[in-house]
Amino acid sequence: MPINVFLSVGRTFTPRQEQFVSTIETHVAKKGLQPRTVGRNEFSHRRPLELIEKLMDKSAGVLVIALERVLIETGLEKRGASDQTTISNETFPTPWNQIEAAFACAKRLPLMVIRETGVRPEGLLEGRYEWYVHSTNLDPAFVNTPEFNGMLDSWTQDVRRRAGWFRRRYRS
Repeated sequence: MPINVFLSVGRTFTPRQEQFVSTIETHVAKKGLQPRTVGRNEFSHRRPLELIEKLMDKSAGVLVIALERVLIETGLEKRGASDQTTISNETFPTPWNQIEAAFACAKRLPLMVIRETGVRPEGLLEGRYEWYVHSTNLDPAFVNTPEFNGMLDSWTQDVRRRAGWFRRRYRS
């Protein structure tokens, strides 16, 4: 029986994004894990936070794929402050990546983060916490790299340990 994992990924907007996400989903499934994603393979009439919490409660890990959603060609950061800066060509993912990563932390679920190259590394996507954040240009061949497979194997081990704990604790 596959182990449920929560996949935090926004809606894809380009064929390249969709191909990358599909490749990751297939690769994760080959490890015996079942990615569950709000708006992709899980739907509800309830508020999104309720569904996220319900799915995470039934998941043994969380995988975040932070894709470009917004491009700011020219803008201001900290407008009006003494340390105001101009930003240009900054890309940002869906804010749901941050929300869902925070849920994973609060629930102490094993977390793995993949960030599209160029997406601003801030908040829980910046890689200065207890998890590694891998940046990639969305090449589907990424799943064949030793770095990705090592990271995935390590995370999968943590997910399996968590799933074992979950099953022992909530056995009927």
